[in-house]
Amino acid sequence: MKEIAIILLIVIGVYLYRRTQKAAQAEKEQAAKQSEEAQDVPETQIKDITPETTEDVSTPTVDGVSFEPKLDHEKEMVKTAVQPEPEPEPEVKPEVVAKAAPVVEPQPVIESQPEVQPKLVAEPEAEAELEPKQESKQEPKAETVNLSWASSKLTKAVSELEQASDAPAQHLAISTAIAECYKQRKQSEYVQYGATLSQSYLEVFAAYVKGLKAENPDAEVKGTAMMHLSTLLNDNGEFDAAISICKTAIEYGLTDGTVTGFEGRITRIDKAKAKASK
Repeated sequence: MKEIAIILLIVIGVYLYRRTQKAAQAEKEQAAKQSEEAQDVPETQIKDITPETTEDVSTPTVDGVSFEPKLDHEKEMVKTAVQPEPEPEPEVKPEVVAKAAPVVEPQPVIESQPEVQPKLVAEPEAEAELEPKQESKQEPKAETVNLSWASSKLTKAVSELEQASDAPAQHLAISTAIAECYKQRKQSEYVQYGATLSQSYLEVFAAYVKGLKAENPDAEVKGTAMMHLSTLLNDNGEFDAAISICKTAIEYGLTDGTVTGFEGRITRIDKAKAKASK
């Protein structure tokens, strides 16, 4: 940048210097023309006047004093009066240097700009550090569902499920919610919401059975909630999930209170699946 600025200054200086020289030469030529015109005019007038004055003018003498003509003296006065004085040439170089010199001063400002870069690089790191913290805070929070359409029994069961701290209380609350959805399965909202509780019920049921069998290996476990879930999933069109629930109930040795049990329920779900696929 410094070299470019110096080159531009030199070019500008040379241009202005040549321009001023041309202007000075033009002024000299005009002054010379004016002086030549001024010199030509008096000469013609003097040539016209000289013969008349030579004829009329006489040189009288008074008491021995003679009067001589003063024409030559007047010609010299006219020539000296007409010649113009030469104008001084303007000095250009000092002005060009003084005007162009301040252009180089802003350059140090450009060198200090890279100092801002470390701040920009540090900002994404701070944002990356904050993101894991926010995610860890959001993980324990349970998903909120709008149950404005639900009955008071269902909303109470869901509230008890959120507040329950042990496996038996959780199993009782979620079983009550599933039973209410099964009872109101003619309404699509209950069917859809009940189907979403299947995965949560399997987790709660596994913890509940483990604790129950630890206390009493001969304790009987009912499969009513499993039966309700298989029906809700079947009505919601989730046939594979309904069959998976039935197979889980068979693994635990549960019954649904019917003659065919969960095996016959799997057969009926397969028929419903084949009918829906046509």
